[in-house]
Amino acid sequence: MKRLTRAELAERLGPRPPSDAFWNRVIAAERGTISVGPEVVGDTDRRARENRRRRGESGEDGPLSPGDMIDVGEESFVVVGVEETHSGGRRYRIDLVEPRRDG
Repeated sequence: MKRLTRAELAERLGPRPPSDAFWNRVIAAERGTISVGPEVVGDTDRRARENRRRRGESGEDGPLSPGDMIDVGEESFVVVGVEETHSGGRRYRIDLVEPRRDG
C-alpha cells in the first residue's frame, strides 16, 4: 500500500494530472475514477497486451494499486478497483475515506 499526496500523484500521472475541478467533483460525489493512458502505465506493447488479454491475464496495475491512499487536503481516498482499458491504460476507482472520529 502506498500513501500519496495529491502532488505526488500528479508527478506519477505525468503531463495531465487530475485538475482542481476533478478533485472538487470527486470530493462532492465521494467517489470517482482516475483514468490514465498506456504511456503512464508503461504498457505500450500492443502485441503483448493482446496476448495477455487472450490468455485472460491483465497487465501491471501501473502508478496505483488497490488499497493505495491519496490525500487531498483534509480528505483521503482509497483505490478500490483497477480496470485495464482496451488501449492498455488503466481506470482507478477511488472512494472517499470516512474521517476518523475522536472520542
